[in-house]
Amino acid sequence: MFKAKMRKVGLPVLVAGLVGLGMAPLAGASAGAVNNPGQANKISNGYVAKVKENVALHKMLPTYIQKKGYILIGAQMENAPDDFFSGTSQVAVGFEVNLAHAIGKVLGVNVKYLQLPVWSSIVPAVQDGRVDMSMTAMNDRVAREALINFVDYLVDGIGILVKGGNPENITGPSSLCGKNVADSAGTTQESYLQSLNAAGGLCASNPITEVLAASTAQELADLATNRADAVLNDNITDAFDAQTMGGAVAAVDYPAIESGPYGIGVPKNDVHLLKAVYGALGLLMKGGANSTYKEILNAWNVGSVAIPAPVINGCAKPTYAQFC
Repeated sequence: MFKAKMRKVGLPVLVAGLVGLGMAPLAGASAGAVNNPGQANKISNGYVAKVKENVALHKMLPTYIQKKGYILIGAQMENAPDDFFSGTSQVAVGFEVNLAHAIGKVLGVNVKYLQLPVWSSIVPAVQDGRVDMSMTAMNDRVAREALINFVDYLVDGIGILVKGGNPENITGPSSLCGKNVADSAGTTQESYLQSLNAAGGLCASNPITEVLAASTAQELADLATNRADAVLNDNITDAFDAQTMGGAVAAVDYPAIESGPYGIGVPKNDVHLLKAVYGALGLLMKGGANSTYKEILNAWNVGSVAIPAPVINGCAKPTYAQFC
């Protein structure tokens, strides 16, 4: 994910040097005119405001959502610039948040969020109905497709984050062997780290010591306090962190690892919601470079992770299968 889960910016566990959210330069997977998250959010909301309801898609929604008038999204608001809390205000921002509200406008309903305690609780929350769907920088993976359905909306990979100045001289995956590396439980990054240590893996003879974290905030704290030499996180998140933390961290200049689709998670038994979200996202993607979808991503400088059209369960499709 550009999954610099930008853990609540006001938390004290962040390393010194994290500049104020409203003034920080915004990195991204692509060049853009917007240079701070506050302005990115304002511009994106301007695009969302122009979105019109599609009556046919509204009628496609499950009756229970039509009646209550909103979609409840389960998330872990630590994934800047995807979805995160602005400062200590607990106001959800990020390109995923803007995109979710645009989807809601197409469907003629509001969007609300439920902050979930740990990453590994997100899929179960979708399965048991605590939330209507998830949209929180989550990789669509074959194992997850067995549990919930996905509507895929971008493609990104894993990145490596290190301390500013890169004191351990980490240049890519092979440099992680023998090092202490932080990741979060239940993530694609954890699976990747374990594959490096597995028999026949790149680090099998000199394994990585996994520093397991409960959140991205803890990952950054582990890096700042020398418990970890590097962090595995989303590629676009690493770029965001590198540009918003005043030189405290740096993103390793290495191609995104295991790039694959990110998806909106929907319960297996809720076909109506799946089709409605798929249809809404498809409308937002119409127009290519001039689409609302692309405008939102460009406002956050992440236009290069865009895909031309939504895909249902992309890991089952040939286009993405090699990465899933």
